Amino acid sequence: MRGGDGFRIVGRMGTSQKPSSLFDVAVPFPVDKLFTYAVPEALRGRVKPGSRVLVPFGHRRVTGYAIEERCRTPGAVKIREIASLVDEEPLLTEELLDLARWMSSYYLHPLGEVLRAVLPSTIKGKGRPAGEDETKGKFPAEIEYPALTPDQAAAFEPIRAALDSGASARFLLHGVTGSGKTEVYLRCIEEALDRGKSALVLVPEIALIPQTTSRFRRRFGESVAVLHSRLTGAQRAVLWRGARSGEIRIVIGARSAVFVPLTRLGIIVVDEEQDSSFKQEDKPRYGAVQAAGFRARREGAVLLLGSATPSLEAYDAARRGETGYLVLRSRPLGLEMPRVDIVDMRGRYEIFSEELLRSLEECVARREQAVVLLNRRGHANFVQCRSCGWIERCPNCSISLTFHGRGQRLLCHYCGYHSNVPDACPRCGKYKIVHRGTGTERVEMELANLLPGVKVARMDLDTTAGRAGHLAVLERFSSGEKDVLLGTQMVAKGHHYPNVTLIGVLSADRGLSFPDFRAAEKTFRLLFQAAGRTGRGEKGGRVLIQTLAPEHSMYRYLAKHDYEGFAEEELGMRKALGYPPAGRLMLFTVSARAREQAESSAAKIAGALERSLDPAKAAVLGPTPALVERVRGRHRFQILVRGTFEPEDRGAMVRSARESLAGAKQVDLQWDVDPIELS
Repeated sequence: MRGGDGFRIVGRMGTSQKPSSLFDVAVPFPVDKLFTYAVPEALRGRVKPGSRVLVPFGHRRVTGYAIEERCRTPGAVKIREIASLVDEEPLLTEELLDLARWMSSYYLHPLGEVLRAVLPSTIKGKGRPAGEDETKGKFPAEIEYPALTPDQAAAFEPIRAALDSGASARFLLHGVTGSGKTEVYLRCIEEALDRGKSALVLVPEIALIPQTTSRFRRRFGESVAVLHSRLTGAQRAVLWRGARSGEIRIVIGARSAVFVPLTRLGIIVVDEEQDSSFKQEDKPRYGAVQAAGFRARREGAVLLLGSATPSLEAYDAARRGETGYLVLRSRPLGLEMPRVDIVDMRGRYEIFSEELLRSLEECVARREQAVVLLNRRGHANFVQCRSCGWIERCPNCSISLTFHGRGQRLLCHYCGYHSNVPDACPRCGKYKIVHRGTGTERVEMELANLLPGVKVARMDLDTTAGRAGHLAVLERFSSGEKDVLLGTQMVAKGHHYPNVTLIGVLSADRGLSFPDFRAAEKTFRLLFQAAGRTGRGEKGGRVLIQTLAPEHSMYRYLAKHDYEGFAEEELGMRKALGYPPAGRLMLFTVSARAREQAESSAAKIAGALERSLDPAKAAVLGPTPALVERVRGRHRFQILVRGTFEPEDRGAMVRSARESLAGAKQVDLQWDVDPIELS
């Protein structure tokens, strides 16, 4: 048998070997096939579908995944033996194996690579549980079991009926910010537990996990387990085995939690279903929401998608009746939605408008709190020479280096390259280096200068490093120690603080000019979510949005909290252009060290795709340089296919693209099914 790189897998096969002692194994490499291994006498009966096994592969040993037994030898070839068993009991269930097979087929990635994402080799060891609840007492207390509003009760009933039926069902819970979606989640999970089933809760970012965990543990106690990237491999193993055995019945986590092997799965909740964080951008590129949908269908569970700003794909499916549509139009206790004011920043050069500064000062004087959103980290965008215009750029990537005041360093946010800020311009030698642009670090310093005494908690990727980074920042704000929570997009989602009465948004329109057909949707979503962080208490709330494009139609809908109006307008444009949900997308990215090689290879792929596709069903756009053309020293070109093609067409596209590059050296080809980011 030959591997994907051409070498023959050989070894000894004992004369007493029986046909049933053979297993097909998937290895975590980009090879589109399984490999057959012999099960040694010591492991007979112990290797099962879903077992992780150590196998010889070429000149090394790797962790593979046992898929199924073979009844006979694959031809007259010698085969090698499995070296050892990694887990005495398989951590991959039959349901997860089916999920991996579906992902491999849908996203066109080898099964072994998919299984490495489903069950990473880092999940190992006996380990200990993750420890005590670090969130206990660190977030605002709420009514433990509030009465449901009429809207909440109307949304809850069809979900309860679906749980009663035991059949798979899919719902979109569309509720304005602060409308009580979480309470509906809790009631539905309680119903699932009462029926002896388990529950999975997916949230988009690790920053949202502490407060979500706190609320769930107040309701369900220590039966709630949390999976996130900062757990050790041993802690992950404990969680995985606890879920597999039925000891753990509720799991909360980000994207990869969709693979936790909960038994008797009753409900999967995806909070903020629209968030792009649910799409894995590295191989294998998969969508966690789509994977959750497959699990729900396969295991007879309810899939509950929740959002104040649903993705247009989810909203359109609900509008057409493909998904149950549940709506929460008001906030509990009659709380009003916050007032939204648009501040025209044209002709102004300051970071903070007079209106926002005055509102911040008044807010703090009333002993209330505020959130300030800027979707950018770092101190300034870049440094530049005022004399000759020189800008420090990354030597590996085609972007400028971001200036960070702490440590006075320049950093590439793509490859991690860093350098010190030069004293003088390396091009002209003059001492006229200045900072350009605005980042969260600079905004923090500006606030300190303009409003002395105001205590600011900054929340971005630079201040939340470490295992408890997010929790530490949120705890300081929740306790009232800090007056203002300043940060990037992670401050705009999911947080519930009744004492927040003011939201300030800086550079609101920055995302509108991004070359992405989803630019308006993403910007609207971010601002809508940010606005929802206020007005959650009796004191009410106000939102000030600073923009250089106040005439954009998006702001008209924001001022009225009118998601449906925005969605209908945007869907009309999508339909006219054939973009999702009116059509499908597939993105091919070609990279090489030499720009000419990347460009010519991309042209070959584009030509091959055009020849293989029906022009009535699909259009090939490109090749064009990627938005960030050079990353880590490699030039990148992209081809976008847009149309109404079927799943089998995707496989044909990949085959055509690969064949067009046959014999090409040092050229890398990647593809993304249903891409979210086009950069």
